[in-house]
Formats: sequence, structure tokens, C-alpha cells
Amino acid sequence: MLTLPILAKMSSAALAAGITACLTYGQYNVASGAGGSGLMPPASVLHPNARPGAILDPMAEMAAAIATMKQEHAKADRNRAMIDWLASLRTRFTVQRFETGLVYKVAYSPAGTAGAVLEDYLAVPFGPELPFAVSLHAAENGAVRIEGLSCTSQETLGQVEASAGEGAAEAAAMAEAEAYLRTPDAADPALPADCLTVRLKRS
Repeated sequence: MLTLPILAKMSSAALAAGITACLTYGQYNVASGAGGSGLMPPASVLHPNARPGAILDPMAEMAAAIATMKQEHAKADRNRAMIDWLASLRTRFTVQRFETGLVYKVAYSPAGTAGAVLEDYLAVPFGPELPFAVSLHAAENGAVRIEGLSCTSQETLGQVEASAGEGAAEAAAMAEAEAYLRTPDAADPALPADCLTVRLKRS
């Protein structure tokens, strides 16, 4: 059931058009079958550029608008969690922009004992999808282990030996983060907005 607060928040043209159509149009098409939703106005009411003869369901349009609104809220909450995490850091970070999102690079230490986290590369899609972190961990004999961290799992992505040269591990981590942005994990409303950042608490 659509409550007044929800209706007040919806700015979608589909909602306004659907209500207007129900009040003003006398000529409708009837949705048939088990999935039918009743009377439907001409498609041009909901989408002015719709092809002639097209049939759109106002209720489906309204449902799509609500889904879009929820995704935007989830995205805003996710971004707020990211900002809070970045603000809590006691070290420097940089950000790099790609066509599909942003990668925040957080540097902790240029070196450390085996297991220590050296850097985090946080990939944040422009859409509502889930973020992902690529972390560099110090390993034995000067090697660097690359770990991938999501809201629900952690995996080893590879290891860069010291012989690969300075900057090799950083380049590999950035490549992993950029690759994730091209095919990010879908948003999951069951997960909290800070599902990743709570796993990135570094001492």
C-alpha cells in the first residue's frame, strides 16, 4: 500500500502521469491474464516519446519509480558510510576517477612485518552497487600479497614478488580495483550501508 510519506517523496513523472491519467482519460486498454493490473492509459501519458500503440502499465511504472528511489537511498547511505570511514582515517588518501566509479587509495605504511596492511584500494561504483576493497599486505622476503575484500568475503588475488620492482604491487592493486568497477556486485538491500567499511578498521 502506498502511504502519504512515500507518495510525497516520489518525484517520478510516472507517478504523476499515472494518477493524472486515471482522473482524466476516458479511453483505456485492459491488462489481461494473471499479471493484468487493470486499466491502462495510452503510453504517451507516461512517456511522451513512446511509439504509437505501445501499452505501458501505470502500476508497473510506479513500482519501478519506487525501486529506483530505494536504490538512490541505498547509494546515498553507502556513500555516507564511505565518507565517515575516510574522515576517521589518520593517514593520507588519494582518489582516482574512472568512467565507472572512484578508487580511493589509502596508504598506511611503505613497509611492515608479514601480514601488515600496507595500502587499501577502495572501489566505489557510481551506481548503487556494492563497493570492494583491494588490500596490499606485507609478505615474506619483501613480497606483497594482494587481497580482495567484499561485504561478505575475503580472497587472495595474487602475490607480487620483490623482484617485480617498485610500484608493481600498487599497479596490480589498482588494476584489480578498476576491473571490479567494470563488473561490480549488485546492490543488496539486506546488507547494511557500512558492510565493507566496518571490515576496514585498521590499527
